[in-house]
Amino acid sequence: MRTNRYLKQAFKEKSPWIKPHHIDKAMNDRNSSVRWHAISHPNASKENIDKALDDEDSDVRAAAIRHPNATKENIDKALNDRDWGVREAAINHPNATKEHIDKALNDEDNDVRYAAISHPNVSKEHIDKALDDEDWYVRWPAIQHPNATKEHIDKALNDEDPDVRAAAKHRLERRDYKE
Repeated sequence: MRTNRYLKQAFKEKSPWIKPHHIDKAMNDRNSSVRWHAISHPNASKENIDKALDDEDSDVRAAAIRHPNATKENIDKALNDRDWGVREAAINHPNATKEHIDKALNDEDNDVRYAAISHPNVSKEHIDKALDDEDWYVRWPAIQHPNATKEHIDKALNDEDPDVRAAAKHRLERRDYKE
């Protein structure tokens, strides 16, 4: 199915004239760019998001999980996606819970773990876990997180990576940590 050029332009402009039936039609378009614009529209429904999370194109799936109306169940599904970019988009969603962060901190991809430890809902336990990560790329944002405590700083002062140690030293010198 093809979507006419006027409708495509309306999607790109996030026109308020776009109605659910327009989005439904565009979600069946052969062109992944049309589907991406459709699922990015503010009027996209839960059903549209659910459908887009099954799309063959990872950019469409990532756009779906970035939608403000994506639910915790949608985030659960996206955290199991085969594409790391979709999983990263999922953990960056404001509705991601502590359980989602737990799951993402166990992801095989360090970009997903980096995004997880950078989430505002990170707990002290998440920082503990991230400071034990094999990759400095995950340990460094853990020590930078606003919820890092003095104990986290002390642990990071002995990290094998000089950048992690430097970040810990800087926070300690500024007394920039949670009590």
